[in-house]
Amino acid sequence: MRYLILVFLTAGYTSINAQQLVAISKLTNQEIQQEAKKGHFQWKFPEGTSAASLEKTAQYYTTYFTYTFNNDTKLVDVFPVSDSEDTRRIMLRFLGANQVGKILVGVEEFDLYAYYEKFMKSKVD
Repeated sequence: MRYLILVFLTAGYTSINAQQLVAISKLTNQEIQQEAKKGHFQWKFPEGTSAASLEKTAQYYTTYFTYTFNNDTKLVDVFPVSDSEDTRRIMLRFLGANQVGKILVGVEEFDLYAYYEKFMKSKVD
């Protein structure tokens, strides 16, 4: 019984960690904060990201934001339909739905909540 539980825990841990992808901000700290005032966010998604996979998750959020995707560079630009704290949280949900768990800004890595707190929260005028 112990071995069975250990197998399930190991499989679950491996599965969770395998799904934690890292998106990269091509913008500097200061540029992110400037763009955040407009509600615009930009991330480079990991290799292997496809337009179809993004569209599959983005279809649920069309009343909150629009996005563009460059398949060659994997760069995603997200723009709010109507900027609000809720819309910005939905943008994070979009990242999570695409298995992104962390965002790299320069050399600093943020989990989604920390990224939200530093760059997205309370930026709405």
